[in-house]
Amino acid sequence: MTTAWLVSFVLFAALLVLGYFYLQEKRRSQSQQMEIHKARSSKHHVNDFLASMSHHLRTPLNGVMGYAEYIYSSTREPMIQFTSKIILENSLQMLHLVNGLLDLSKIQEGSLDLSQSDFDIKDMVESVQALHQARADELKISLHVHLAPQLPSQLRADPYRVRQVLNNLVDNALSYNRPQGSVTLSVTPSANGLWVVFSVQDTGKGISPEMQETIFKRQQKSDNPFVLRPNEGAGLGLVLSHHLIQLMGGTLNYSTKAGEGSVFFFNLPIRSESHKSS
Repeated sequence: MTTAWLVSFVLFAALLVLGYFYLQEKRRSQSQQMEIHKARSSKHHVNDFLASMSHHLRTPLNGVMGYAEYIYSSTREPMIQFTSKIILENSLQMLHLVNGLLDLSKIQEGSLDLSQSDFDIKDMVESVQALHQARADELKISLHVHLAPQLPSQLRADPYRVRQVLNNLVDNALSYNRPQGSVTLSVTPSANGLWVVFSVQDTGKGISPEMQETIFKRQQKSDNPFVLRPNEGAGLGLVLSHHLIQLMGGTLNYSTKAGEGSVFFFNLPIRSESHKSS
């Protein structure tokens, strides 16, 4: 009788222990599910907010830029021209920053769609050069374009996103160059003929070892896209470009040498399939 009671007690105790651990594991699993749900919900809210903010800011910013451009072109007063130009440049920078944050949020959520169409490589590169030529002249930086003779005339990818990446790279090369320096935008086919390689080379001071560690990463631990460290807005274009090229089936990389400058280069397949962020 005593043995049977002892066995029953041990079995009962074992069931209690198993039940306790089962309830603990169930609570932990439920807590994890709640955290995952909160995170997903938060990302959706952030994405919706950024989309709304981008929409509501775009119209007034475009209005501010239009008035600033009109004032700049309708006066010869140096101080007024200088002020209107500063307003125009800062408004444009703010618009790019908002759009960049929205794109990054969509990429993290997996909702950024890419469209594909054939586009003329020469036309695109020349349009990028024309867009940045005035700023290059103002900075006294030579802006060159080199297209390899054996380059295919067209490439199939998302032309809007390819142009966005090229603009980011050229803008970055101009911003971190030296007076009397140069920027060269080149396009060549790969040795095996399967890729088109775009490169943007500058003659700046190069990229510091500290910056190299985080050049294609958001520079804060938080996933909150509203949190930007000082000067991170300037690097946001590189982070976004890195993701966009990956989504189009290519890779973005760079090489740098202290005191001589840097070159950013990316490749895209000559024939690619549709991609969507995941």
